[in-house]
Amino acid sequence: MTETGAPAPAGHGHHPHRLSHNELPQTPLADLDEALRPALREPHRYPDPYAGELAEAVARACAVPAGDIVVGPGSAALLQLVVQWVAPGHGEVIHARPSFDAYRLIVHCAGARPVEVPLRDHRHDLPRMLRSITPATRALIVCNPHNPTGTVAAAADLAAFLRAVPERVVVVLDEAYREFADPGATADGGALYRDLPNLVVLRSFSKAYGLAGLRVGYALTHPDTARTLLGRLLPFSVSSVAQAAARAALARGPEALRQAEHVVAERDRLTARLREQGWPVVPSAANFLWLPLGTGAEPFAEAAARHGLLVRAVPGEGVRTTVGGAAANDALLRFTAGRRPPTGTAPADGPDTRRTPAPAVGQATGPGRARGRPAA
Repeated sequence: MTETGAPAPAGHGHHPHRLSHNELPQTPLADLDEALRPALREPHRYPDPYAGELAEAVARACAVPAGDIVVGPGSAALLQLVVQWVAPGHGEVIHARPSFDAYRLIVHCAGARPVEVPLRDHRHDLPRMLRSITPATRALIVCNPHNPTGTVAAAADLAAFLRAVPERVVVVLDEAYREFADPGATADGGALYRDLPNLVVLRSFSKAYGLAGLRVGYALTHPDTARTLLGRLLPFSVSSVAQAAARAALARGPEALRQAEHVVAERDRLTARLREQGWPVVPSAANFLWLPLGTGAEPFAEAAARHGLLVRAVPGEGVRTTVGGAAANDALLRFTAGRRPPTGTAPADGPDTRRTPAPAVGQATGPGRARGRPAA
């Protein structure tokens, strides 16, 4: 999933650096158009209605049954499907604040009420989220790595949290940015969901795989839940071109993720340089950085836009800037070198989240204890 916070105004430059959408700097597969050519030859044909071949390719990559996979037009659309299923016109859905803007929008559109739990030290406050569960709670969303701060929940903490959530509450674990994180830094949803039938794990081809313009993502979940979601999914919602691109990205996983490795290296360089300049930067496990600037967030974003740098401001909280290519990152560093953090801004210290390369798609482990099916 992508945006969070208010969009920055457009820059005056003719070629602004768009560091507001968490996109890759360039297409990972330079010859992707060749893989898409067969799909482009038949635009008059409907796509596979439920992206069966792609679901099977994801299942092989994740070492899970194909019946546990639901492919949809982006992970946000799959989240909407889940919320409309479990909270149609009533109930509460818990998520963090700040978080991905679409969470609040999706919950409101379903007719449910969002319950926003403030972050603690830029991370999910998992104990408080548990305490926020009431008889009206229908679903709970955890974004890991978190958007917009880039933080991750420790593996043991996240696993314990997921098992503590009542089985009647559906938990959505949004792992859109997982390929940018150190695999040992946090739990892998693909290794957890088979023990937790109330867990839906969302993943995306928009971020590390660079297919944001094609809109394709998938869910890993218990087969009963997968069948329920497939029964509610609008057929033909993922285009033939998107399916072909995602299959190509999976088939050439190491090559496709090489661009993500460059982004991680640039993330570490950018973090170090910004801190040398005196800016607070939260340790990130994603392809963006979070500067907790408080009330200085909007002035920073507005000034950056005037210099041709588009970033995302969360009013009163901070600024999220995508890690772009070297030229864009250098432009950001030139901009920050000429400014100073707002008075009173504290350093954003935290554990080192630098990563070693993650597998192309999650490696699931064997099942543990079984649990009951979640209530609809």
